[in-house]
Amino acid sequence: MEQMRYGHIRGLGLTVPCQMTDSETVKIASGRFVSRNTSTGKGEIADTTDTIMGWVDADDYNSAGTATTSSSTYPMYYDFGDVFSIPLAYDNSSYTVNYSQAIFFELCDLYVASSVQYADPTNYSTGQLMIVGGQAATGTTICTSDGYLEVCIGAEQRLTLGVGA
Repeated sequence: MEQMRYGHIRGLGLTVPCQMTDSETVKIASGRFVSRNTSTGKGEIADTTDTIMGWVDADDYNSAGTATTSSSTYPMYYDFGDVFSIPLAYDNSSYTVNYSQAIFFELCDLYVASSVQYADPTNYSTGQLMIVGGQAATGTTICTSDGYLEVCIGAEQRLTLGVGA
């Protein structure tokens, strides 16, 4: 199967510089949503329960990923209307919700495995992402080359970021 390309696909595309913490793994075949380290204010690749502040447009185009350094700064998309393509977590076993029009505009969470961010429409607890499109997976193994969701950052995510948060 051909490797899919994930990233910013439409929207205003407004960005601000985002300095990353050391040793974050940024992979092109992944979501690249970031959260804020509350001690340093630097960006970190978001995990399943993190509050998302944006999407970094890293210049890494290999499958192994790039480890960030304290001087790594990437443009970060932050607009509510920006839409991103991200791999879909679907295996018809533990992750049973595939893309269809029935989940259009629903909220979902991130699923992170081996430093790869997937959209997880099966599980919902934080509502990190809002589904606005996609393509159904055809296989029964979670992978970065079969199925994707088009998502926006959930509004609640950004509204919870505050001074001292």
